[in-house]
Formats: sequence, structure tokens, C-alpha cells
Amino acid sequence: MSEPNDNAGSGSGGRLRRAVARRIVWLTDGRRDASGETTGSRALVAVLGREHYSERRRQYPILSRRDLDNVLKQELAGGLPTLAVVSAARDDKREVTFYEFKPEVLAQVAPAFMLVPESLALAATLPAGRVATVERAGFRYFLASSGVSQPEGGAVTSAELFAMAAGLDVSDAVTIPGEQLHDRIVSGLGRLKPETWLQLRMPSLGQRLEIDWQPIATIAGVGLVAYLALASGYLAVTREAREKELAGLGSEVENLLVAQRDVDRMLSEQAGLATVMADRGNTYRLWQVVSVAWGKGAKVKSVELRDATLTIRGDAAVATDVLAAIDAIPGFADAKFSAPVRSGRSGREDFSLVVTMQPEANRG
Repeated sequence: MSEPNDNAGSGSGGRLRRAVARRIVWLTDGRRDASGETTGSRALVAVLGREHYSERRRQYPILSRRDLDNVLKQELAGGLPTLAVVSAARDDKREVTFYEFKPEVLAQVAPAFMLVPESLALAATLPAGRVATVERAGFRYFLASSGVSQPEGGAVTSAELFAMAAGLDVSDAVTIPGEQLHDRIVSGLGRLKPETWLQLRMPSLGQRLEIDWQPIATIAGVGLVAYLALASGYLAVTREAREKELAGLGSEVENLLVAQRDVDRMLSEQAGLATVMADRGNTYRLWQVVSVAWGKGAKVKSVELRDATLTIRGDAAVATDVLAAIDAIPGFADAKFSAPVRSGRSGREDFSLVVTMQPEANRG
């Protein structure tokens, strides 16, 4: 994967970009500015490290944004400070991503106007269907271009398992080291949609800024539009330069155009597959059951998930030990054998058991 080119700006555009970058702070183990120095100064945008929040997703069969906002306001009332980012309507539903923060973390972020989760900014730099491993100062997590992320731990210990759980192809997985994170974050912020920015106001600033919100929002909107205009201008200049390079290639242009059409076709197919895979429910929870079975010495021969029923077939020294361990996993219920336990030739017991996967909202 090619890295975002954040050094191409020059002249007034480059100076504006650097000025904007200086107004971005990043909170990981400290609050730092674009130069990496610890700062307590006011910022336009605060980027919050992945270790400081949890995320979850839920779909709502509500098309009206006003109605959905009212529902979310009631659900989040009295809870921890949370950002709720609503996606565009699709199949008469809207998906909402919740980023939940601890109050003391927000106190470290302030003073800042906008709050952006780190994974949201980095996901904007990944092509559709791509998976990345993010490593920073001993902290590691996995990220998909859809914005889904998962810190390393439990049953998810590699990009391969994360991609498998998310229904993505891991063959193009990339690793983003710590030294590249700042440039990628700045690039990702520039790629976020305006409607996304409107949902990223600091949760703790609601009442304090209520009186002055309109003029501040106007200033921020003008700044954002100016930044997007500069970015569009840069892309137009870059495109013109590429077209001139193509014109200089002479007879090779036709071959390049044919190759480009093939690339466009494959990208379209990839987008279609990504859409299909996005409609699938996350299956990472079944690997928790498999891991527990392995822990009891079981050899798992097959795993089948149909609706909310998970069927596991295999053999173990004591099949009832495997059943008891699986029945004790939070979020799963009604574990039972679906066929009589049989003794194999090796002295191990062949088993087939089923367990019901409870909805995430009922876990705990």
C-alpha cells in the first residue's frame, strides 16, 4: 500500500496545512502537538488514542435523523461521555458507531473544539476492504477500512484472526508503525466527510458552548470549507500533472488506459464484495468458543454458525468438561450435546454440541 503523500503541499497551501496541523493535538500517554511536544494549549481538533475509548456498533430501523437523534439522546442520557457517529441510511436502516470515553480522559483532552477517535481517522486512509495492524509504543490494535477496530487480546491476537472475524481478506494486510501515525492521522482528518465532522463535537462542551455555538460553528465551517477547497485544488493539479505524464508516454498510453480500465473494473468488483461482506454479522465471537474448547484439550473438527446457533464437532478426553466450559462463557447459553457422545478408538470421546449465541446487548 502506498503511503499518503502529506509533503506535496507547497507555498500558501503548504503553510496553511502546517498551520492546521499545529492546531491538532494527539492524546496517547500524553497530550502532544504536531511537533511531538507535550502541550496544554487550546486545539481545534483533538485526536484520542485507541486505548482511551471503547467502540460498538448498532443498527436502527429509523430513517429520520431527527427521530434517531432523539432516540440516541435518551439512550445515552446519564451514561459515560459518548460520541455517536451516524452513517448514511441503507436498506431502511442506519448504523451508529458509539465511541465511549472515560470522563477523566476528556479532561486531559480539553481544551479542544472537536474530538476525533484515532481509529476513525486512520480508517479513512485505508482502501476499501483493507485491514491494518497499528503498533505504537507497546500498544497494538487491528483496524478495517470500515472503521471497525479491536485491541489485541483475548481470541483476537493477529490481523489474520481479526480479518477472519470481520469477513475480510487478510492477504493485503498492512502494518502502520508508530512513526507514520501522525502523518496518516492528518491525512485521514482531511478525508473525513463534512457530515461526519458535524458529529464530532467534544461531548463535555455541550452546555458550556451552547450560547456561543452558532458563531463558533460558522468559523469552523468556513475553515473546514477552505481546507477542503485547498485539498481539491491540490488533487486537480496532481491530476493534471499525471495527464501530462501520460501524454508523454506516446504509444504506451493505450496500454495504460486498458490497464486502468481493468483496475477500475476490479475496484468495482472489490467494492461490491466489500458491500456483501459488510452485511454479514461479525463472527469473531465463535472463536472465543473454539479457544475455550482447545483449552480443554479438544480437537475441533468443524464449526458451523447458523443464525444464533453454533454447532461444534470434535473429540476430547472428557467431552463433558468441554460442554461445561463452553456453557460458562458469558454471552452464550443452552450448551448441550446434539448427538450421543461416543468413545473413539484412541480412547477419546467424539462429541457434537450446540450452544446459543446471545445478542451483544444481552451479554454481561
